[in-house]
Amino acid sequence: MYKTITATYTDKVAVENVADELVNKDVPRENFFIDEDISQIKVMMPENTEAEIIDILNRHGLTEVKSPKAE
Repeated sequence: MYKTITATYTDKVAVENVADELVNKDVPRENFFIDEDISQIKVMMPENTEAEIIDILNRHGLTEVKSPKAE
């Protein structure tokens, strides 16, 4: 099953750094969406990669994270 996590940051630079790190960890670009207007990134991932993805998100000073039900 897949899960979507939404993380909000204080600035666009943090979001860009998260995106770069996700790509470097072989997360396909189609599995995440960036909203630069609100400095937010949404990541869709298999549940077995959740811990690693959350670790990446936390490294960049997120201000809020939401993790709705699995999809």
